[in-house]
Amino acid sequence: MWIKHLEIAGFGKFHQQSFDLNAGLQVVYGDNESGKSTLRAFILGMLFGFPSRRYPQERYEPRETSQYGGSIDLVVDDVLYRLTRLGDQPATLINLTTQAPQPLTLLEHWLAPYDLAQYKQLFTFNQAELGALKTLSATDLNTQLQQVGLVGSAPWRDTAQTLRERADELYKPRGRKPELNQALQRYHELQTQVQAAKQHYPDYLALQAKIQTLQEQQTAAEQTVNQLSAQQQHLTSLLNQWPVYAQLQQLRTQAVPQAAPLTPATVKRVRELTQQRSELQRSLAGARQQLSTQPVDDQSQGLLGFYVQHQTEFETLEGQLPPLQQAFGQYQALTEQVDHAQTTYDQQTQAHPELTACLSPTKREAVAALKRTAASWQPASRQQHQQQRQLDWRLVAGGIGVVAGLLLPLGAFKWFLAIAGFGLLGWFGYDEITQSQAPAPAPQPDLGAALTAAGLPADLSIEATRQRLEWIAELQRAQAAVTSAEQHAATQASRVWQSLQDYQFAAGWIPVAPEQLALSVKRVQQFYEQVHQLLQKQSMAGPDFAYTQRQVQQLTAQVRDVTNHLQRLAEENDLASSDDLTAAIDAQASATRDAATVSQLEQQLSASDQAALQPYDSVSDLQTAIGGVRQQLSDAQMQLTRQTAALVTAQTQLKRLTEDGRYATLRQQQANLQTELTVLARQWVTRQLGANWIDEALQTLTNQQLPAVLTLAAANFARLTAKRYNNIDLNGDQLRVTTTAGVHFEVAALSTATKEQLYLALRLALIVHLGEQAQLPLMIDDGLVNFDDQRRAAAWDLLGEVAQQHQLIYFTNESAARQQLPRARVLELS
Repeated sequence: MWIKHLEIAGFGKFHQQSFDLNAGLQVVYGDNESGKSTLRAFILGMLFGFPSRRYPQERYEPRETSQYGGSIDLVVDDVLYRLTRLGDQPATLINLTTQAPQPLTLLEHWLAPYDLAQYKQLFTFNQAELGALKTLSATDLNTQLQQVGLVGSAPWRDTAQTLRERADELYKPRGRKPELNQALQRYHELQTQVQAAKQHYPDYLALQAKIQTLQEQQTAAEQTVNQLSAQQQHLTSLLNQWPVYAQLQQLRTQAVPQAAPLTPATVKRVRELTQQRSELQRSLAGARQQLSTQPVDDQSQGLLGFYVQHQTEFETLEGQLPPLQQAFGQYQALTEQVDHAQTTYDQQTQAHPELTACLSPTKREAVAALKRTAASWQPASRQQHQQQRQLDWRLVAGGIGVVAGLLLPLGAFKWFLAIAGFGLLGWFGYDEITQSQAPAPAPQPDLGAALTAAGLPADLSIEATRQRLEWIAELQRAQAAVTSAEQHAATQASRVWQSLQDYQFAAGWIPVAPEQLALSVKRVQQFYEQVHQLLQKQSMAGPDFAYTQRQVQQLTAQVRDVTNHLQRLAEENDLASSDDLTAAIDAQASATRDAATVSQLEQQLSASDQAALQPYDSVSDLQTAIGGVRQQLSDAQMQLTRQTAALVTAQTQLKRLTEDGRYATLRQQQANLQTELTVLARQWVTRQLGANWIDEALQTLTNQQLPAVLTLAAANFARLTAKRYNNIDLNGDQLRVTTTAGVHFEVAALSTATKEQLYLALRLALIVHLGEQAQLPLMIDDGLVNFDDQRRAAAWDLLGEVAQQHQLIYFTNESAARQQLPRARVLELS
């Protein structure tokens, strides 16, 4: 990086002035007070920032202008940048090639790793700084050179020195005033006092152990009391939160899950249609009101006016009139079936009046039992007749088979017939033997009790009983037919009446009654016929009425269309009617409001509080729990009081044992002093170790860099001194130089000019050695005043070589510098 141009708006004596600089060696020539130091301070301020107003002498505030600062053009990697600092305004950095603003961190990157102080130590110096070397000791000079070589080492050395000073404040091997020395002296004195005051030690230890135990018990009791108090407070807080929790639970319980929520589009459409239907209904009501005021005859004015007022209801019901008539026709058919079944039943009861008592529900079980008994018994003659048929068949077939098998010439087949015949005859003989041993057929059962229970004469025979049972079954079937027909007729009548109930709003014009279904249906039909006749008559009589009537019909049709549209929407959403759809929308809106309320309540009641309240079914359960905790807390507080009393007693005994308090006090002082000694010792060791570590680290880094720097500095020093000195090395921690003849000199033994030449050689060696880190401009302000002509010429030659790598700005008032400095561009200040 090198400085190409300076633009000073106002700084010291300069205002509205500009200077162009050379990239290599630049000489700034001027007499005293011409502004050389001011120009150097301006460059430093532009690079690192101007001093604050707390340092007015270093700010170089201008007297002839209110402007302060300026700009500087920098060339970095062949790119031209302009850095501007004006007054208290923020600094700016611009790429002059692209005119693009650049972050100030880029400037910090160019200057890194040097700040203002480090830059002054390495890249700029003046005659005063060189002259100060004659007052420095060799050790101080060595330290300063090491600080220059190690960027950032000064704060570490200050830290190490501070650590040593603070360590000395704590302890010195033969000190008396340091804190740790005094503490050690007090500890030795306390040890002697404790040994002298040691009496009743076992009793003292026992009481100490007892007090410790009691203190532990007291601590445990206090923890229990604190826990119960916290639990009581928590339960009380939950009690305050109970109303919110109860409302939240109620809303959650009332929440009804919906199968499929209605979409916003559906809700919007339903509301639009509902609003449209309401508007149409209002228009329809107005049209009907206008229709009802049309002039008609006195006879039909009331009927027609009532119809017009309720035309929507009547038109809807008129559409349901055919189903009503069909239902009434079915009712009439069922009534005829009831009459027919009743006639059949009456005929059978007239034929057998004595059996009507058997149809009573109380006789039902008895009649059924009698049927089972009569059906299970068979006459003996029927059994014998069946047995006789079996006997004749087996005897005849068996005899034929035996005779045919023995007498006829049938070959091998005759033996089969013979065997079959003998088998049938054996079967017949076996049955005869079995029947002779079987008991006699059962006699006719005694049915007297069963007949009496069933409501029949007790002396009936089995055959007569069976006959009457058949008659009873026919009566029961006829009775059941009547009951069934009556039930069907009643059900159909209920349906008809349910349809007729819709006309109760017009009871003054269409009287309907459940006991007069036929007349009621007839009245409905006659009402519509009469109304239609009146409407046709009025339409023909006046055009206004016809127009209004058409308007009513159109509005009615529109209302019906909207209603049908709502019905279709309801069916699309699996709902039965538009009313169900409206109810679903209301329910969904209510659910949304409830969900919002639940969300608000959940924000008021944390999840932990909800979980804590969940085990309680009611507020009384929570109050009971609070009462239980309150009782436990009371018991724990009483226990704590007893333990505290015991502790006070033990402490009193210990106090009596050591009434003078000397032993306890000394022991406590000894323990406290031990702790204090431990802390102080750790602090002293920490500070000593920290200082030693910093010294060793810095020395290691210095040893790594100084050999290369000293080698380069020795070459520079040899050139500056015409090879009188050819080596610079360290003798322990002391810097020394060696002549060509091998004579060693300490730095303090050199002349002032030679010291300055040594310091210049070291500075230039460091700049070359550290040049890879940052190639920054080098500024020297009259640094060669004490050099003789030969060594000044050598110095200018060396500076010219350094200027090939770093821009070197040399401020001087020597007139010879204008002609003798090689490769230099001279800027003269007036």
